[in-house]
Amino acid sequence: MPLFGLSAIGVDLGSFHTAIYLPDQGLCLREGTRCLVNADNPQEILAVGSQARAMQSRTRGEAETLEPIQHGAVADVEMAALLMMALIERASEKKKNLEKCLLCVTCPSGLTRVERDALYKALTATGAKRMAVVKSPVAALLGAGVDVTTAKGTMVVTLGGGVTEIAVVSMGAVAAARTIRMGGQTADEDIVNWFWREKGVVIGMKTAEQLKRDMGAASEPTEDETEPMLLRGRSAKTGEPCSVEITAVDVHKALMPYVTRIVDAMKNALRNVPEELAADIRESGVQLSGGGAMLKGLKDLLREETGVPIRVSPHPADDGAKGEVHEEGEQTGEAEYMEVNRTPLSAIASRFGVLRSADPIPQ
Repeated sequence: MPLFGLSAIGVDLGSFHTAIYLPDQGLCLREGTRCLVNADNPQEILAVGSQARAMQSRTRGEAETLEPIQHGAVADVEMAALLMMALIERASEKKKNLEKCLLCVTCPSGLTRVERDALYKALTATGAKRMAVVKSPVAALLGAGVDVTTAKGTMVVTLGGGVTEIAVVSMGAVAAARTIRMGGQTADEDIVNWFWREKGVVIGMKTAEQLKRDMGAASEPTEDETEPMLLRGRSAKTGEPCSVEITAVDVHKALMPYVTRIVDAMKNALRNVPEELAADIRESGVQLSGGGAMLKGLKDLLREETGVPIRVSPHPADDGAKGEVHEEGEQTGEAEYMEVNRTPLSAIASRFGVLRSADPIPQ
C-alpha cells in the first residue's frame, strides 16, 4: 500500500529531467523537462520530453523548445501541466484518469509563495483532485531507504539539474534548509565556457552534458584515464567546423568551479547546522541524492573535505520520485508507516514534509 493510502503517481518534476514513479511498476520513465512548440503558435505542442530534444535540431526555425521548469520552480503553468499529463500517459502506456489518483510532486523547500502557487495551479490544471507537494529532501531520503521518522537528524544534499538543496531532516520534517540556484546545468555551462576560453572551440550544451557523463570527475584523473580523444565543434575565431584533442583532465578543470561551489556550500551548511543535530550528522553522515551525485569522485572528495561519512544510493537520480510514493515494508519502521496510512491525508502534511495537500485552487 502506498504511503498516503491511495493510488498514487510520483512525479519528480526537475528543471532538467522529469521522472515518473508508479507504486506497482516502479520507475517507469525519466525524460527531459522540455516541450517543443510551433514557433508561430506557441500553444501548439509538437513533442515533449526526449522526443522534443530529438526533434529540436531537425526543426530549427519552425519550432522552439520551452523549459517550463526553471531552477526548480514552475515558469509556465500551462506547459508544466501538459508536460506532466503527457509523460504520465507515456509512462503508464494509456490515458490515465488523474481524478482517481493522488498526484505527488516534489519541490525544493526554498520556493517562494508565488512559486508554490504556480506549482499548485499547474497540478490543478492536470485534472487531479487529490494532490500532495512533498519537500524534495524528505522524498529523497525516503527514496534512498532512510528512516525519517526518528528524532535523529539526517543531512541530505540534493544535486539537481537546476537547483542544489542542502537540508537537515528530523522527525519527518525539514529542520533547516538552504537552496542554491545552481545544478547540473550550471556544470554544463561551465564546460561550454571553459572550452571556448581555453581551447577556442564552441560546443553545445548537449555535447557538454555528454562530456560530463563520460569523462567528468570531481577528482583529478589518473594517467590511465587521460587517453586523448577528438572533440568536434566550431572554431571560436573563424566559426568554421573544427576538431581539438582533449583529455579527461580538461573536463575535470572545466568542472572545478561547479565542484568547488558544492564543497563550499556543504562546509558552510555543516558550520551552521543546529547544535542539537550536529552530533547526529557527524555520526550518520550525509546522504547525496539527485543526478549530480553520480559525478565520479564527488563522494570521496566531499568526505575528504568535510570529514563526515557520505552515502549515495544505487540510483540517486531516482530517489525523489521513488520517495514520493514510498511503499510500506521497504525499510525498517514498517508499523509506523502502517499507522500513517490510516491517518487522514491532511493530518500527516507537516509530519512528512508535505507543504500542502489541497483541493483545486479557486481561480
